[in-house]
Amino acid sequence: MSGSRSSYPPWFFWLVALMCTAPAWIVKHPPLQDMPFHLATLRILHDQSNPLYGLSAYYQTNLFHTQYLLYYLCGTLLAYPLGIFKANVVLMSFYLGGTPLALRSLLSALGKDARLCLFVVPLLVSTMFTLGLLPYVFGTPLMLWAIAASVRYFDEPTAKHGVVVALLAILVFYSHIVPFALFGLAFALLFPWDKPASWLRLGAPVVPSLGLLAWWLKASEAGRTAGGGFRKLLEAAPLREKLPRIFAWLAEPFKDGTHEIGLVAIGLLALVAIGLSVGDKERTSPIARRFWVVPVACVILYFTTGSELPPFWLFCERFPITAAMTAIPLLRFPVGIRGTLLTAALLGVGGTSIVNTCKHFIQFELKEVGAIEEAIEAIGPRKKVAGLMYDPGSESVPMAPFIHYVSYYQVEKGGLVQFSYSGFPHWPVQYRAGAAPPNSEPLRLRWEWTPEQVPMRELFPFYDYVLTRGSGFRPPPGTFHIKWSRGLWTVWESELLAAKPTETR
Repeated sequence: MSGSRSSYPPWFFWLVALMCTAPAWIVKHPPLQDMPFHLATLRILHDQSNPLYGLSAYYQTNLFHTQYLLYYLCGTLLAYPLGIFKANVVLMSFYLGGTPLALRSLLSALGKDARLCLFVVPLLVSTMFTLGLLPYVFGTPLMLWAIAASVRYFDEPTAKHGVVVALLAILVFYSHIVPFALFGLAFALLFPWDKPASWLRLGAPVVPSLGLLAWWLKASEAGRTAGGGFRKLLEAAPLREKLPRIFAWLAEPFKDGTHEIGLVAIGLLALVAIGLSVGDKERTSPIARRFWVVPVACVILYFTTGSELPPFWLFCERFPITAAMTAIPLLRFPVGIRGTLLTAALLGVGGTSIVNTCKHFIQFELKEVGAIEEAIEAIGPRKKVAGLMYDPGSESVPMAPFIHYVSYYQVEKGGLVQFSYSGFPHWPVQYRAGAAPPNSEPLRLRWEWTPEQVPMRELFPFYDYVLTRGSGFRPPPGTFHIKWSRGLWTVWESELLAAKPTETR
């Protein structure tokens, strides 16, 4: 089995990983679009039977009918000692710090220099991360570790290595279907097809996860929906539309373009690494020669697939960043003083990228989040609250980080909120019979993006409160009145609730 040529000790890479986690814990409200949503799901799963939150009146779990599960199960367990917010910090840190460590493991398995993993640091805070697709990015390090374990298993097919592959494959499956598909592609590409006598033994570790995949496609509503949606998946946009968007999907998390500078710098350093490595001998594992197909396949999938594979969206848009990450093992790292200088340059670019991210996150917390916690405090516990974000955007990020801020109410005080993915077939939380909000099964497409189109009959008399950001909500007399307002945030109370005695409100 080939090993890494880097003599750097493990603690060096662990320190790099720790540095990478800073965006996860630097502020309470990072500008990650879907993050409040995932926090609310964790609250429901963790405290469904807790009367303090009153969640059992509205929700039931869907754990055995979805594979979109691992992020929430891990978060639920971590929440016992840490609470919901800190548990989510640990999960985000697993992605941010775990990805360079997982890539280091893959590089070592392929016989590459482990310092190549430093190239991934500026790629961690990608568009997918700032969109808040946390279960998806959570699967990235698991996918890389699973591929690394597969390489070691093919190189040394022991029972121990086989069990590790089997367990990691199952974990990747339950993290997200896209990382699992990419792991399956890598497994098939690296598989020793030239040894037909060993096919059954070498393929055995992935049998359990393939069985789970077959179950999901056949027995679950989400799987059947995805399986029947491949025709729609092939509805790719024209090349002239996709080509200019590659850079945006690769890494465009901030409006001021500062993050892209780091991406350009890392690209230049990749060319420098290739140039400085000319003439150096490399003891790469022969199996590594086939790994180039993985990033190439990601590029092809970006151009040939569409954005939607029901119930998942932004399908093809996930592949540019994955292509960049999986292309790193194709690079070479120079030896001697040339390698040391390149290491220093990579640490400088990576460190600058993390500092820049933290700077933007802090500015967002201090200047844009506003009095959301005061708004939540103005609403009683265990209420039904609709969120209408007329101004969901941000001055610092191109996404809509406020679109799901009503979920913070559910995290803090329980009850029922809308918008929510509860009721969607792939979600681990479903509504109880008769408890769903009006017109929520199925919910009108883009309900949360078009608050001006939400009719009053969907809000009154069902909801106790409406939380708004920005102007645009004009309820007719006898429906809602302003209870609290500050800055862009306003809490509207139902007239029916206001008429009730104070102790029942």
